Amino acid sequence: MMKNLLRGLLFSLFSLSAFMAARMVAGLWPSFACSLFITTAVFLFSGFKGKWSGVEIMLVSFSTGVFYLAFACFGIYSFPPEPIRDLGDLIMPYLHAGVFAVCTVVVMGAAGMVFFRLR
Repeated sequence: MMKNLLRGLLFSLFSLSAFMAARMVAGLWPSFACSLFITTAVFLFSGFKGKWSGVEIMLVSFSTGVFYLAFACFGIYSFPPEPIRDLGDLIMPYLHAGVFAVCTVVVMGAAGMVFFRLR
């Protein structure tokens, strides 16, 4: 259990760093798609290499999404992306982080389970 949480922590940091690197050159949604693609590829490679079970795949994908949301919210709170002019500037970064976290859990879980079944 703790090993899966540590894996999720590492994947969330990897995903967030890939997002921040891609965000320097692209927009919000292309950056997220790029970071999700890279993170899912590394996730599947390490899942095949480590021969994870279905439960481990789901735990790692869920913990990745939770840690991603926690780190993103901490970063948004510490370093706001833009000056706050209205309520949308305050809420939208957190909403985007939540959507990204849910998408990460769904994509990594679905891809992991599909490739787990093929293995």
